[in-house]
Order: sequence, then C-alpha cells, then structure tokens
Amino acid sequence: MSISAIGGISSYDLYNSGYLNNMYQLMRYQYGINQASAYGSTSRISSFLGTQAATTASSSGVDKTQAFLSAYQSDVTSTEKAANSLNYFKPGNVFSQYTLGSSDEAVAEIKTNSLRKSTEFTVDVQNLATKDQPARYSITENGRTTQYTSASNTIKLGNADATMTLKGTGTTNIYTGVDEDNIVSAMKDMVKAYNNTMETLSAGKNLGSGVQKQLSRMSGSIANGNILSMVGLSYDKKGDLKLDEARLRTALENDYDTTRELIGGQYGIATTLGERARATLSESVSSIVGTSTSASAVRRGLSSLLSGDDIGRNYFNLMYDFSRSMPYSISNSYSVGSMLNLLG
Repeated sequence: MSISAIGGISSYDLYNSGYLNNMYQLMRYQYGINQASAYGSTSRISSFLGTQAATTASSSGVDKTQAFLSAYQSDVTSTEKAANSLNYFKPGNVFSQYTLGSSDEAVAEIKTNSLRKSTEFTVDVQNLATKDQPARYSITENGRTTQYTSASNTIKLGNADATMTLKGTGTTNIYTGVDEDNIVSAMKDMVKAYNNTMETLSAGKNLGSGVQKQLSRMSGSIANGNILSMVGLSYDKKGDLKLDEARLRTALENDYDTTRELIGGQYGIATTLGERARATLSESVSSIVGTSTSASAVRRGLSSLLSGDDIGRNYFNLMYDFSRSMPYSISNSYSVGSMLNLLG
C-alpha cells in the first residue's frame, strides 16, 4: 500500500476498500495508541516502512518517521527491561530470586512461596500418611533434629514459607537455589527483544544516517563467540540471536557461578546489552532521525517519545489530523465520526 495515494482516491473507493483500515493502523503506530498491538510487531511496522519514500509524510499527515520511532522506542525499552532482569546488580533480577529445592524428589517435593534468606535442612521420611496412620518424618536443621507427624502428606513448613509434599520414604536434602526456568525464560525474553529491535532498525535504515548508526551500534558484538556459546547463545545466518536452551541449562547446572557472571556480571552479556539500550533511550530524537520531528520531542529524547501519559491527547491529535486531510468529498465532521467509530 502506498500512503501517498490516499489523497487521490474517491471517498467511495476509500470506504469500500482496505485503505482506511490500513491507514488507521499506521496512525496507531504514529501516535502510540493501543500499544499492546502496535508496538513490538516489527513485521507489521516493516511492511509499512518498506512502502513509503524515505521521510515523506503523505497527504494524510501520516509520517513514517513517527511510525519508526514509536516501534523503536518500544523495542529498545523492552530490550533494556529484559537485559536488566539478567543483570545481577539490578533489583529484582532472576539470579537473586531464590527458591528451595529437594535433592531427592522421590522422597519429598517442595514449593516455595517466598524466601528471604538462605535455608538448608534435611528431611527423613519414615512413612507416608494413609487413611490408617499419619505421616512420620523428621527435620534436621543446624544440627538439631525434630520429629513430626501429619495427617496429610502435604505439609506447610514452619521453618520456611514453603509447602512440602512427601512422596516416599527415605532422606532428602532441602537446599536454597535459583530457579533455572526463570533464568531460561528471561534469556528468551532478552533474545526476542533484541531481535525485534534489530528488525525494526533494519526496516527503518533508509530514514537516514542516524538510524544506520543505531543499527551499527546495536548490532555490535555483545561478547565474543566463545562466551556466547558457553551460555547457549549464537547468531544464525540471518544475524538473529538464538538461544540453545539445553546448552544454557547444562551450563547452569555444571558451573552456575561462571554462567551467572558471563550473563549478568559487570561485563556480562546482558549487562552490556542493557547499557547499550539505556544509552539509546537517553539520546535525542534528532540524533536518530534528524530534525523532522517536533522540537519538544527532540528535547525530550527517545525514552519519553509518545509516552503513555500522552495517549488521551494523541487520540484528539489523531482525529484532528485525520479530519483535516480526509479526501475532498467527505466532510470533516463525517471524518471525525468515522474515526470515533473505529476507535470505539
């Protein structure tokens, strides 16, 4: 679809085709409306960006530069957030979210609700609970053993905010650790956010040298190939970052401390990527796409462009711009009404 063609078609053709809906979707990108569907959808933004001249706004006032900035700001923000979750110097990172584990889950499984401090103890199960007898087990902690009985095999522990389920007789060690699943999930989020950012940059590279510089910087090495490989990361033939989940899990199990350092240490992969994203968000819009955007946007920088606080105002801006530049045979009031119906 060519955006510039909208001013030259009749109102009949406009309302009996997909032009209106497609243009409306692009304006949602421009003004940051319905961020959940507009942002983070680089394939859609790519299709729009790839059909317009470099920096030219159409007669409808839809500017591909704004569309690019909206998508790029969202993608870089997601990249920073995902990377920070793997940086163990940042609050709430996955490496500091401790949980309890059982060395022998055939004896007892444990589910942690919350854990404020490291805890280790041993559970010895003599028998399980049945309809005829209670469960009997003991807990040894700090050299002291205490015997317990329970009518149920599911037990809320008194020495930790956790629930233990007895599964069989024997002994198991309960230890403090980090949930591997959380780390793997966070790595997947970071890889996805990074790839989305790179796809958006690639789609907008014709906007000028500023975007090309962004592309060059964001695609720069975040670690050498050996380091990436050690934690299950690699680049495919298209340049996308890929995660080998099995390799990451093996690294966490075989050498947790080194793996954590490589990912979230002072010079770790996630730390480097997060700092790169943070620096990008602090840059002025003009340094990325020139001075075609408003002066206030240039002063604010990318991180504040089209923020959620502006959504209400942007609805009215969208309707005003759209009604002002609708095809000649449709009145402004009808245009606004049409947009209200779409927005509803």
